[in-house]
Amino acid sequence: MKPSKLLLLAAVAAILVALAFWSNQQTRATPPAAVGQRLLPRLELASIARVEIAGRGAPIALVRMDSGWVVTNLFNYPADVVKLQSALLQLAEQKIGDVTRGVNIDTNATLVDLQDASGRPLATLRLGPPSAERPGVRPRQGRTVAVAGDSQVYCVKDSLSEFDGEPRDWIDSQLLRLSSADIQRIELASPTGAVLTLTRNTGTLQLQGIATNEEFEAGHSYGIESAFCYLSFVTVADPKLTNSQTGMLAPSVYRVQLKNGDVYTARIGATATNGCRYLHMEAALAPAGTNAAAQAELAARKTELDQKLGKWTYLLSATAAENMTRTRAELVKAKAVATNESATAKAPALINTP
Repeated sequence: MKPSKLLLLAAVAAILVALAFWSNQQTRATPPAAVGQRLLPRLELASIARVEIAGRGAPIALVRMDSGWVVTNLFNYPADVVKLQSALLQLAEQKIGDVTRGVNIDTNATLVDLQDASGRPLATLRLGPPSAERPGVRPRQGRTVAVAGDSQVYCVKDSLSEFDGEPRDWIDSQLLRLSSADIQRIELASPTGAVLTLTRNTGTLQLQGIATNEEFEAGHSYGIESAFCYLSFVTVADPKLTNSQTGMLAPSVYRVQLKNGDVYTARIGATATNGCRYLHMEAALAPAGTNAAAQAELAARKTELDQKLGKWTYLLSATAAENMTRTRAELVKAKAVATNESATAKAPALINTP
């Protein structure tokens, strides 16, 4: 080949390389127009009346009813409104961080469908798996998202992990949060009728009925005293279950009386198939006196407690139930009796006199 042709080919190649470099730089320098825009610009939070989530776990349906938001596939148990509102607000405020190409998020995607009161879809999204779960992808913040009616796959900055999980993740599982310092008396009653009573006379709770040759096993004291300090349940039991099925015909009873006179009672029934114990709660609040504001506050508290405690049967972890069903054999032990050898060893030596 002639030198002139070689020079021409080299010049053409150099021009092509330069054009490719310039084109790549222009592509990088000019992001897609969608970047920085809201993912769901027309979504109105006030119009959302139903949220359906379908992922790798059980399907979830959250519905706004006259009484408030409920989880329909948890027997219409009240939803955690704070968590729901936060999750929806976060979703509505998402902005597009990048437009991804060649990414398929249909596999293992989480489907989120937002509807109005008539069932009309307001927005339908597919959330790709978190980057930490995608093979060959370095973990990072954010998540890939596809919106129905849009062929693009976007990346947003938040993980939107609130939309992953089970139906029970959308409820507030805390039942009580009492201070142990406020407890005056605790009773533990077995299904056979045996009752153990602990009362606070000075600083600590003491088991009543201890004989002179017995002593309280203090190792279990903290668990008994703190059972209602942060009482939470695992999930909600089917309301259709009978008292015979849940063991509430002859339950163990754990009752706490506070210094102000409020009484909280837990009835612990049979063991469910998942190893949890069935739990039913009751509350009896002390009178508020003659002050109108205090009476109104008491009525509001009673209504709230009746709706959350008295109406439902829960499943309680075996560990939590154990602290509320202790027996006398677990709480009382015989005092150690000094032997002759130990008594002799502790006795002072006699001093020999001249």
